[in-house]
Amino acid sequence: MFSQKKKNHTWIYVALALTVVILAVFLLIGALSSRNAREAERVNLESRVQDLPQEDKQDDTQVDSPKSAEEDPKEKEDDNQQFYQSYYLVKYDNNVIKIFFSDETGKLTELEVTGIIYETLSAQDQQRFAEGIKLERRDDLNKLMMDYES
Repeated sequence: MFSQKKKNHTWIYVALALTVVILAVFLLIGALSSRNAREAERVNLESRVQDLPQEDKQDDTQVDSPKSAEEDPKEKEDDNQQFYQSYYLVKYDNNVIKIFFSDETGKLTELEVTGIIYETLSAQDQQRFAEGIKLERRDDLNKLMMDYES
């Protein structure tokens, strides 16, 4: 006798599906843009390293490893077979704190001299910079610089 009309909620399902698709597109765009930014930063850094004069590159490789590979042939062989991961090194050197970059070959190259005043740091921070602070990502390097240069 009384029949209930069935409600049609397909428009709600369509709206939810569209929302999910839009969110997925935004996430994909964000991931691609951050990847492109990292790649552009890497290319910029590599070009800066290649633009350094040859004599500067040779001097900077001596900072982290004073022992020459020519002294031990076995060590030289190990260096050729060993895989290095690139990283940044912030280290106290020649009365200033410098930023170095180690590429995939293990070669250490000076990038810049920081504005950090070593004498104003605490004894613990001075010890950290004397040993060298190793950072894997550029974001970590930027954070460290903001913390100490301000």
